[in-house]
This record gives sequence, structure tokens and C-alpha cells, in this order.
Amino acid sequence: MSVAFDDFLQSAENLLNNPDSEEIDFRNLISRSYYALFHLSREIAEILPSPNGNNEYGSHKKIIAQFEQHATTKKFAYYLNQRRLVRCKADYDIHKHIARLEAAQHFHATKDLIKKLEQLKENP
Repeated sequence: MSVAFDDFLQSAENLLNNPDSEEIDFRNLISRSYYALFHLSREIAEILPSPNGNNEYGSHKKIIAQFEQHATTKKFAYYLNQRRLVRCKADYDIHKHIARLEAAQHFHATKDLIKKLEQLKENP
């Protein structure tokens, strides 16, 4: 059985709405909501030409670079990178505390960005 990008977002929302969620859940919430955004962004990026020198980028930065090079997606590149940085903190900086508020802010910012990208995908 396969999943869609919005399944990641629903998983994150379940963690957000769970009153028993703890810091590990907040980290997972950030990661899952980011990956919802990543998978949708990747779908959009697949129809965009690759950036010059694309071998120097990882998959996440490659998508951001692709978005930066196109007028219709350029404004989203900054916001994608901001969400990526929060996800990196959640996944890699385990010595830094993440509170419910930070996770909630990330979730809502990500959800808003996903809505805008869905509109872009429907009306390029």
C-alpha cells in the first residue's frame, strides 16, 4: 500500500492534536509535516528543468534550487528552505529543546505553504 504526501500531514496533525504528545512527538510532527511539503514540492519540481550543477545538491536543496530558478516558484524557495531548517533541527539537533508551540508553528506554516503549492500545481 502506498501513501500520498497528505498522509504525512495527517500523521503530523494527529501528533499535534494529541494532548499526551511529548518532545519526541513534536520532533516527529515537524519531520512528518516537512516531508508532506517535500513530497509535494518534489512533484512540482519534476516538471521544472534541473538547476545547473545539480550534482552538487542533495535532493532537498536540489528542489529548492529548482524553485529558485523559475518565476512561478521562486517565491516558494525561501519558505521551503525555512521549513527544511526546522526539520533539520528536529531530526539532528537532539540537544536542543523543541516545545509544542514551535512544532505547532512549523505545522501551520507548512500546511499554509502546502495549500499555496497545491494551488500552483492546479494552476501553473
